Order: sequence, then C-alpha cells, then structure tokens
Amino acid sequence: MELSGTQQKEYSFQDFKKVVLKNAQVHQKEFGSCTFIKCFFNETDFQDCSFHDCTFKGCDLSLVKLKGCSFTNTRFEDSQVIGVNWTETAWATSKVIFTPVDFFGCVINYSTFMGLNLKKAVMSKCTARDVSFEEANLTQANCTFTDFMNSRFIHTNLTGVDFTGAKNYAIAPGLNTLKKTKFSLPEAMSLLYNLDITLTDYGSEDN
Repeated sequence: MELSGTQQKEYSFQDFKKVVLKNAQVHQKEFGSCTFIKCFFNETDFQDCSFHDCTFKGCDLSLVKLKGCSFTNTRFEDSQVIGVNWTETAWATSKVIFTPVDFFGCVINYSTFMGLNLKKAVMSKCTARDVSFEEANLTQANCTFTDFMNSRFIHTNLTGVDFTGAKNYAIAPGLNTLKKTKFSLPEAMSLLYNLDITLTDYGSEDN
C-alpha cells in the first residue's frame, strides 16, 4: 500500500507490511488504529501527520522527521527509532492527556525528549544511549531493563519512575527530582558517586 504521493489522507484499521520509504515525504496523513509491520521508513519526512492507537512492530524509523506530528497511545515494539527529535512534534505544544508513545524492546539512541511530558510512558527493555531527557517529566514512567548509557538527566522529574533492572544511567540526585523512584542494585550504587560523601569498605578492615 502506498503512503507517499497519494491523495488519500485518512487510514483506519489498516495493516502496512514491509512498506519501504527512504528519504520520502508523507505529509498531512491521519492514521487511526493502524499496524506497521517490518516497515522501512529511514530518513522519511512525516510532517503534520497524526497517529492514534497505532503499533509499529519490527520497523526502522531511524532519522525520521516528525515536525508537527501528533501521537496518541502509539506503541513501538522491537523497532529502530534512532536519532529522532521528538521536540519537533505537536507533543511539545499540546496538553498531553494520554501517553503519546511507548517503547518496548526498541533502540532509541541519539534521540531527544528534552522538556517533554513523558508521564507514565514506557521505555522497557530498550537501548536508550545518548538520549536527552533534560527538563522532561518522567513521572511514573516504566524504564525497566533499559540501557541508558551516556543519556542526560538534568532537571528531570523522576518521581515514581521504575528503573528496576535498568543500567548505565548517570543521575545526579541534586540536579533531578527523585521521589519514590525505584532502583535496583548494584546499578543504584552509581547514585552515590554524585554525592559529596566518602565511602569506605568497612568489611575489609581488620578488627
């Protein structure tokens, strides 16, 4: 099924399988309850599109442009969503009522969510390296078993976030809001490195 260059504006309850669009343009399309399976949208420009109750499974959306796009209850599974600037979407300017996007088992490296409302969002079993979460609201987000190597948490609201099983995060308690945030050992020890304290190995001393 074609998406680029067609006159059709609305798609509902449709399955898109193995659609290949590279450096293409998809503008002002509306997708409702659609499923995208193993589609290749690398570097495609989605502009002023809306995705409601959609699911992407095993897709490659690396370096897609999403200027003016809106998302509601959209789910990404086992997909490559690398280098995406989510701050260009309508998400950044609209009042979020429902979770815009959730990620399960995805690679979302080199993306930015700076300043966005990610309340109750899911980023579970993902690889989220070099991702910007500065000034974002992750209240009650599910970040379990995700790799956050080199990702940036500065002035981020992490109230009630579940980091169980997550790894490689560098979170400075003094620069972020931590309240009822859930961590697991041994990764949680990294939180101590950002405090002005001295750790001693009491068990190694001779009594």
